Amino acid sequence: MVMHQGVRGVVVAVALFCSRVAVAEPEEPKPPDAPDAAPATSPPPAAEATKPPSTPPEPAKDAGFSWEPFGYLRLQYIIVQNDPNVQFVGRDDGFELQNARVGVRGTYRDRMKFVVAFDGAVDERAQINTPEGKLRVGLRDAYLDTKLGGDIAARGGFFETLLDPDALEEATLRDFVDRPIETRGMRATEGYEVSGLPPGRSLGGAVRLEPGEIATGAKVGFEIAVQNGADEYASNNDNDKPAISAAVIARLPRHSWVVAGGRYNPRTVGSLPFRQDEDDLQGTVGGRIDVGPVIVGGAVFVQRTSFPTTGGPVQNAFGGHGQLLVKIPGALPLAVGYRFGILDPSSLILTDRVIEHTAGMTLGVPAYRMRVQLQLTHVVEQSSRALSNDRAQVAAEVAL
Repeated sequence: MVMHQGVRGVVVAVALFCSRVAVAEPEEPKPPDAPDAAPATSPPPAAEATKPPSTPPEPAKDAGFSWEPFGYLRLQYIIVQNDPNVQFVGRDDGFELQNARVGVRGTYRDRMKFVVAFDGAVDERAQINTPEGKLRVGLRDAYLDTKLGGDIAARGGFFETLLDPDALEEATLRDFVDRPIETRGMRATEGYEVSGLPPGRSLGGAVRLEPGEIATGAKVGFEIAVQNGADEYASNNDNDKPAISAAVIARLPRHSWVVAGGRYNPRTVGSLPFRQDEDDLQGTVGGRIDVGPVIVGGAVFVQRTSFPTTGGPVQNAFGGHGQLLVKIPGALPLAVGYRFGILDPSSLILTDRVIEHTAGMTLGVPAYRMRVQLQLTHVVEQSSRALSNDRAQVAAEVAL
């Protein structure tokens, strides 16, 4: 008998439906001794064929490398007494950006450390004793420390040596608005302009052992450096002879330290065809001792300059400071202090000695990573070139 076409179609559809239902029904559990079967969740061969290719795994990141940004801003308002006889002293009171520092520091597997930092508040002046200055961006640090063995490391790049005791203090821990006079010198418009005695930063290399902060006892370190003897912002050396320095430092508890060092720098000044050789021999000793509520500190820097090209007389220079601070702890920590500073930049000039008496106060605001500082300075020039140039300064600093 011939089946009707419509009935045949219904029978075929029912058969297909029943077969799909049978596949979808769960299998009965197997006895424990039954052989393993393919898991029910395994995709059919067709699904395997259409599955997109797997993404290749990302390369593993080196967990030994770490870095962090840092920076700070320091803004001051300065008032300098106007001298009635010298036009460039005291006639530009106002806001000054002392620092606009930004940088990054990092480590790699406890073997290497690096620091790179720039400052956007470098004061640039076209000539000496001019009241007009310009802000520019300057490189402040760019060096790498590589561990050689134990705590000894090799440093290379653009850095400041231990020769300047004030360089051991972070700017965000500075006790007064200004650095000591033997380090910073006398700025234009504050008096007769003169440079500080320490050499500042330079390109070169060093072998050093930095003791770091300690809780008890004392720990001694050292630094031996070979650098260019040129100006701090020079791109290379000024002659064929490098500057060589050595320093010893002892770290004590409570962020205290004592340092001593020396440097020999056979440098060259002037432009061709009038270049001249000048040899500097420098020495320094300084320290900072924290005994609880009281901090005492100071430094002395001496320099001897000879002139091989001209055969002129030897020039001696010296400078130093001593200071005392009293700390008052609290939610807003306060410190008040006094600093005596002196700078005699040349023994060949009998009237260029400058003395500063400075009273200062620092108020910390930890909740905002901020400090506010007040400073009053009485300046004493030698009588033959006396100036009226006392000054008052208020500074605000924020650590970023």
